Amino acid sequence: MQVIAFISGKGGVGKTTLAANVAIALAREGKRVLLIDLDVQNALRLHLAMDPLDIAGIVRDGISPTSMFRSPFGVKFIPFGIALKTELEEFESVLKQHPAWLLDRIAALGKQAPDFVVLDTPPGSSVFLQQALSAAHLALGVVLADAASFSTIPRLFSLANEYTRARHDFYGLKLLVNQFSDQSHLCVQVRAALQADYGHSLVPMAVRCAEEAAEALAFEQPVLEYDSACGASQDIVRLARWLIKWSASAGFGVHQDLSLLR
Repeated sequence: MQVIAFISGKGGVGKTTLAANVAIALAREGKRVLLIDLDVQNALRLHLAMDPLDIAGIVRDGISPTSMFRSPFGVKFIPFGIALKTELEEFESVLKQHPAWLLDRIAALGKQAPDFVVLDTPPGSSVFLQQALSAAHLALGVVLADAASFSTIPRLFSLANEYTRARHDFYGLKLLVNQFSDQSHLCVQVRAALQADYGHSLVPMAVRCAEEAAEALAFEQPVLEYDSACGASQDIVRLARWLIKWSASAGFGVHQDLSLLR
């Protein structure tokens, strides 16, 4: 079982869209996938055709086979849920007191554990990010090819180091460029700067900008279902296959530079 955390330094970078669609792409490659929403915005459910009024989720129900929603897109899913302020405060208190809460409950799935657990997290520092990075084998830091995202990257690496420094099974933070357009001079310039400053930490593909991604959300569908031929869908499939190659390598206990798995 491999745990992948999608993280970001700021909102609005498409992190939740990527988490949902990469999980579905992994399932389409024949992998058993569990998608967990750790973001209080509770937005992952919008990509998976879940009833928006359903209050169930990790806050009330925790992580177990009975708390998993079976999406029509091949992945099992635990939403964050709709919680009262007092419930949310109590949940956050539990997480602060038990830094390995998420890790322990994923491990407790035992024989029912999936091949991949995909985690969506809120942007920036939070107790939910700490929980995710305490459990993840790999973190994908989603950034846009713009100055605002570029400025958040040092803090992102700092948080990853802070929450994983005692772990020997964390393979690192890789930066994933989302909504990229090679027709934008700024995008091309910023991606070149990312390559120069963080080349060893860049995922070896970017996810292209596609209007279809926003349109898909309006229909409560993943973009892979809405338009499998668009550029973003093609890139997401490539990303999922890259993750599977990484997983196969990591499964042998070989701590490789992920850039070799192109």
